[in-house]
Amino acid sequence: MGSVRARWLTWLKNWLTPVQNQILVGLMLLFLAAASFVGDRDARIQHLVYDFGWRIMPHPAPSTDVIIVAIDEASLARYGRWPWSRSLDAELISRVCQANPKVIGVDIAFTEQGGDPAANQALRDAIAACGKVVLPVLIETSRDEGQVRELPPIPELAQASAGLGRIGVVLDPDGIARSINLWEGIGAPVWPLMAQTMLTIAKTPITSSPQPKSTLSHPYQLVAQDNRLLDFIGPAGSVPTLSAQAVLANSAPLTALTHRIVLIGATAAGMGDFVSTPATTQGAPMAGVEVIANSLISMEHNQLKQPLPIAWVLALTGILALIPLLWLPRFMPLTGLIASILWFMVLLITTALFPFITGYYFSPTGILVAALSAYPLWSWRRLEVARKHLNNELLRLLPYQLASVHTPNEIKPLNFEQRIEVIQEAQARMQQLQAERDEMLDFISHDIRVPLANAAQQLASGELNDLNRSRLAVQLKRGHELAQNYLSLSRALAAKPDSFPEIELNSMLEQAIDALYDLAQAQQVTLVRRLPTHDIWIKGDFSLLERATINLISNAVSFTPAGGQVVITLTQSTQAVAWCVQDTGPGVPDDVLPRLFQRFGRGTSHRAGSTGLGLYFVRTVVEKHQGTVHAINTEQGAKFSISLPLQNGESITNQAN
Repeated sequence: MGSVRARWLTWLKNWLTPVQNQILVGLMLLFLAAASFVGDRDARIQHLVYDFGWRIMPHPAPSTDVIIVAIDEASLARYGRWPWSRSLDAELISRVCQANPKVIGVDIAFTEQGGDPAANQALRDAIAACGKVVLPVLIETSRDEGQVRELPPIPELAQASAGLGRIGVVLDPDGIARSINLWEGIGAPVWPLMAQTMLTIAKTPITSSPQPKSTLSHPYQLVAQDNRLLDFIGPAGSVPTLSAQAVLANSAPLTALTHRIVLIGATAAGMGDFVSTPATTQGAPMAGVEVIANSLISMEHNQLKQPLPIAWVLALTGILALIPLLWLPRFMPLTGLIASILWFMVLLITTALFPFITGYYFSPTGILVAALSAYPLWSWRRLEVARKHLNNELLRLLPYQLASVHTPNEIKPLNFEQRIEVIQEAQARMQQLQAERDEMLDFISHDIRVPLANAAQQLASGELNDLNRSRLAVQLKRGHELAQNYLSLSRALAAKPDSFPEIELNSMLEQAIDALYDLAQAQQVTLVRRLPTHDIWIKGDFSLLERATINLISNAVSFTPAGGQVVITLTQSTQAVAWCVQDTGPGVPDDVLPRLFQRFGRGTSHRAGSTGLGLYFVRTVVEKHQGTVHAINTEQGAKFSISLPLQNGESITNQAN
């Protein structure tokens, strides 16, 4: 049950970690999307995306019955500068009315009485006689007082008209006209758009917005409702136009106006009634009367873009902001980057075309910001996970690093480059351990296997006479010694220096020398002790140091001829203690000295022992005690020396015998 529970917990942890990262990045994307959506109060990104969509969306010429009777440069050249006499305006309206249009919209302000009552009467009579003329209502801000005012036509003209309608478009903060308000007014939105009034009189079926309920909560402020984005049919000059001078001079057939929706307005340059639109941002501005014509066409063909309900906007923003999390956890960084770029391009094009395909518009700011932020945020989380994993691995290496630290002040936070260096050192150490493992397997498969195989072969032969028993004992003893040496080496490698107790070196050396007394007697070698008369205490592992010393003395005895001697000397200074083993043998061959203390090192009659573990064990034990070991050839023979430093704070107590 315990193992099953452990496996289940491991699986749950491995599953939760990426899920937690996805949840965290998802929450951050939702927050960025919401903050960007709320923060884009001027809708600048929305406007840029809408303009981009208008440019890439095909705009085939619609079959429209809207036409403009334009007061252009030719008309001004023939009939004089603007403003014209109202009697000339009356004549123009009468001439247009003779063509029997559906409705006539006049984009000329008649908000003042003027100085010619007869001309006013003529204009009133022409409007009343036609019976289908719509006059404009202006809503503007006073330059002197900053007060918003409604400016309808003078009363006699307003009474004679078929209807009144407000002209004007909404200028965005960047100065571009993209939208209209269907209803506006001071204190209450009582004035419909002029285009809506004209289409109603022309009896053209439209999906119009009903007049909102009257409200006087802001009696001196402009109240606007039902904002709609315009879908311009093309750049300036796309709406069919007929010059006013041609109509007045009867030089053009009036049949072009029959059963058409006619707009009368100025298009001549220099008259000031021009605005920039998405269709003209890169070219000439569009005349105000042509903007009204585009409003008529959009409303007539039900192409006004209305805002998407806020619930749908929030749902779309949230869902599309989280879509990148479907591939970012599964893709490699480069693939994820390419996918994120493609996703942003798809979103940009889709949100740009969305109003023209569906008839609804919304702010894509949050979606686009989330799409741009998804890859950096996920990359940050990926690097953060890698950093935490790196820190965990460094913590695992910390005990090994602390083994080489002498003071706590040496432990400092690592920067990124230093962490990489630690990992590289760990990788090098891992490769070294792998090489040692291969050597160990070779050692086990050869040195240990051979004596055991020989012993097994002798047992299988069935001949256990005295000679075979002697050989069998030798093989088994050799295998036992090899295994014991390997176990001793493993114990030395696993030793922890921070747990070493205090030991007395004289006693350790005496015990090691006594252990080899019989071997020395058999080899006719004299063991000479040159030890101090006082005790020397250090921190160390008694058994490991004893075994290392035994290995050195055993090697010295083995290579010392009969009648020779092995001298063991112990000395101390203020910074270190050292003991030497000097024999009177032939010394160590020069080609063997550099690799004498290597693991499984082999040479001809080498001093490392037959297994290649003896002197490597000595080196391992000494290094665990922060010491050094080396061998040299002297005139008398080989000399092996072990030196252990006295660490700061280590106590050495000299006690007299």
